[in-house]
Amino acid sequence: MANVKDNAASHETRRKLIDAAGQVFAERGLHAATLQEITDRAGVNKAAVNYHFRDKLELYAAVVRHCLSFSHADPTPQEMTGPPEDCLRALITHIIREILDPSKPPWRSAIINHELAQPTAALDAVMDELIAPRSRLQRNIVRRILGPRASEEKVARVTLSIIAQCLVYLHDRRIMARLHPILAQDDRKAEEIARHIADFSLAALHATPPRRKPRRTS
Repeated sequence: MANVKDNAASHETRRKLIDAAGQVFAERGLHAATLQEITDRAGVNKAAVNYHFRDKLELYAAVVRHCLSFSHADPTPQEMTGPPEDCLRALITHIIREILDPSKPPWRSAIINHELAQPTAALDAVMDELIAPRSRLQRNIVRRILGPRASEEKVARVTLSIIAQCLVYLHDRRIMARLHPILAQDDRKAEEIARHIADFSLAALHATPPRRKPRRTS
């Protein structure tokens, strides 16, 4: 029983450290943040950092991973074996649910913005393990809709256009609320937002004319 208690206490200490570190890193950035401020905010001693994480960089890497990890599972194999339009709808729905998940920390977007502005090795590891596989899935669905004659560049641009519509709800919600007050409560409308993005994207995909070959000049 003692081991169970110790294990629970250990998990709670780790959770406190990641949450406090996320707040401090979001406010100050990686280099200006200090372990003293993080441990003070977490209510633990500095030895806890060495126990759970080797140093500040490893703690930061854990925070980045926490920000970019998916709470919701990827679409099921059944959702990915139907018509590509249905697959795209399912994937967009999963992405929007993830972005609007109320259990995610409020400092998540600030950490991601810091990391995109000044990438570290922490981002590389998470991109390879978590983000790249989902990106390949997105591109495969787009290619199925566009057809085999679509160039890799076309597939990449279309995929980015779709994902950008989703990411605006992660990075720019406060700006959106100021510019479009009617959208201020969109945090509670994941299904409606996903349906709009899917409808808009599919209409554009099906309206995209095949690229014409350039005319030869004599």
